[in-house]
Amino acid sequence: MLTDARLGPGLPRIVRRLPRGSGVVFRHHELPPAERRVLLRRLQRLAAGRRLTVVDDLAGRVARVHSVRELRRAILRKPELLFLSPLFATRSHPDWQPLGRMRAVALLRMAGRPVLALGGMNEGRYRQVRALGFAGWGGIDAWVRRGERPSREQVP
Repeated sequence: MLTDARLGPGLPRIVRRLPRGSGVVFRHHELPPAERRVLLRRLQRLAAGRRLTVVDDLAGRVARVHSVRELRRAILRKPELLFLSPLFATRSHPDWQPLGRMRAVALLRMAGRPVLALGGMNEGRYRQVRALGFAGWGGIDAWVRRGERPSREQVP
C-alpha cells in the first residue's frame, strides 16, 4: 500500500486491515517535516505488531518508473522497491495513459529484478497481470472501503 493525503485520518484504520506481511510505502510529502515524522512513527508502531513493513519514500529506497529512461536511472540507484506504473488508469494521475501489456512486459524484462505493479491496481487486476512477471502490487484506493473513499480534490 502507498500512503496518500487523500486517505485522510482513516490511514491507521486502513493499515490495520492490511494482510499480515504486507508493506506500506509512507509518502505524505505534503506534511511539514515534524508532523510527517510523528505520523511515520505512529504507523511504524502500528505495523510492528502486525508484521507489516514500512518504507519511508523519502529515504530513496523506492522507485516508480514509467519509461525506459526512468528504469535505467532506477536500476543504477538500486532501490529496495521498484514499481512500474501506470498499469491501469489511476485517480492519482488521471491524465496519464496506462503502459499496456507489451510495454509493461518489455520494461519488466529490462529490469532484471522483482518489480511491483502500480497504477489503478487492486487484487483482481493483480490476478490479471501477475502472469506477466510482477512480484506484487501497490495501491491506494484498493484499500479504501466504499463510503470511506475521499474525493479526488483531496489529492495534493
